[in-house]
Amino acid sequence: MNLSEAVGQLFLIGIPGKSLDSETIRLLEFVRPGFVILFARNVENPAQVKGLLDDINKLLPYKPVFAIDQEGGMVSRLRSGFTVSPSAMALSATGDAGNARRAAEILAQEMSAVGINWNLAPVVDINVNHRNPGIGVRSFGDNPEIVTEFAAAFIDGMNRHGILTCLKHFPGLGRVDADPHFELPVLDLSADELLRFELVPFCRIRAESVMPSHIYLPKLQTKRGPASTAEEVLTGLARRKLGYEGVLVADDLLMNGVTNYCTVEEGAVQAFRAGMDVLSLCHRPEIQHATKDAVQKAVASSPALQDRLVNSLGRIAKFRERALSAPLSSFDKVGSPEHMGEMERIFDSSVTAILGDPQMLPLDTDLITAVYSVRLPRVSQGEGPAQKGIPWVAQVLAEKSRTAVLDFPVEMSTEEAVRLAAVAPEGGLVVVVTANAHLHAGQTALVEGLTRRAQSSLLIALLSPYDCFISGVENCLISYGYEVMAQQSLLKVLHGTIAPTGKLPVGRPREGVGKC
Repeated sequence: MNLSEAVGQLFLIGIPGKSLDSETIRLLEFVRPGFVILFARNVENPAQVKGLLDDINKLLPYKPVFAIDQEGGMVSRLRSGFTVSPSAMALSATGDAGNARRAAEILAQEMSAVGINWNLAPVVDINVNHRNPGIGVRSFGDNPEIVTEFAAAFIDGMNRHGILTCLKHFPGLGRVDADPHFELPVLDLSADELLRFELVPFCRIRAESVMPSHIYLPKLQTKRGPASTAEEVLTGLARRKLGYEGVLVADDLLMNGVTNYCTVEEGAVQAFRAGMDVLSLCHRPEIQHATKDAVQKAVASSPALQDRLVNSLGRIAKFRERALSAPLSSFDKVGSPEHMGEMERIFDSSVTAILGDPQMLPLDTDLITAVYSVRLPRVSQGEGPAQKGIPWVAQVLAEKSRTAVLDFPVEMSTEEAVRLAAVAPEGGLVVVVTANAHLHAGQTALVEGLTRRAQSSLLIALLSPYDCFISGVENCLISYGYEVMAQQSLLKVLHGTIAPTGKLPVGRPREGVGKC
């Protein structure tokens, strides 16, 4: 293996589309990546995914490891034709870690069947900050013990079918109030403070890889910048203090949490020098080319980086051997009735109700005088044709109650919220469907206005359970996601077909928690 080939093994890259066009072929042949990551843009159906991976294996003179973010819930890249899992928080809401294990087994079998070896999951961030914009229902909850229990079960389910896993986001994003996709979060805690809380899952769970995130730790780092490029965090904390010997894989180095401080090329070199094993570049072929060049030149001119290369390649070789040695699962299992039925059971058991009026369920749709609903920005809204992004559950309730859906954008203004609430019916039952309303002043104002005006109200929180703690909310249903099955489960509860047996995995928000 020459230097170019050796350096290529450090890279995890995304590719542009669903097939190997000339641009993608040039990219793969130039970088020679050790790892390829798939996103929704690469996925059409199971047969297409399998064909794409087979084509990449034929193109390259070795088999790369294929990775994906298949956490469940919103972060599910495999959808059409595949079985989708509830979010992490929905799994923990069932109260049974066996459900996390079973959901992971189903995901793992379907990933294995199409040739994917590595799931960049689970999220082990402890979502103690209700205003956290980037984690939320991707977390198993706000308690280190619960997060550890459910994440460990999820990993066990993956491993049973040969899929390797990744703990993210080291050393923890659950307390911050910024998203590293857009800016650099700050976590002003010492190593000892981290060990008592954020690092509990990382210390107790055995996983093949860990993903350091782009977060600034002023009590550990000597200069401001992402921890993913800091030797004090990667080598000092992860390797020396925690004794972690697995693969360290960077979160995408094209995020603003890095690029606000340096170029991608500089960030990749700094991350590798600091102790990162796998350098992630999820898009932009021109930058992927340039970054491979930059890392190769840096290694060629530095004996210290050449030693680092040997160390990383040793860890990567062990990881690859394990990832590529697992037998493939049966393709017939993908999206099978058995898998769908099992996942439906888990979705059903996750729906959570907080009811000031125990007689609210089953819901009498004849009492509904208005249905208000957020317009979802994503496509997985439910069965039937989408109406301007209106969730399916809202459409069904409006149809059954012979009312129209009064829809509003996620980022509605407080002025618009006040106007809408002021003309709401005062009699009967008002239903409002939200998605992370507590993070948006306009949605919050609308919920507060509706609950003050209406004789009776029901809030359906399609994502965050924290919406149920908005002032004035007395009756609330939570699904922790708006996948098709999540909304079907909500309707079963509303119709009285099943009881809402889920339990809240988080407590009432405490102001000031995220102020670090």
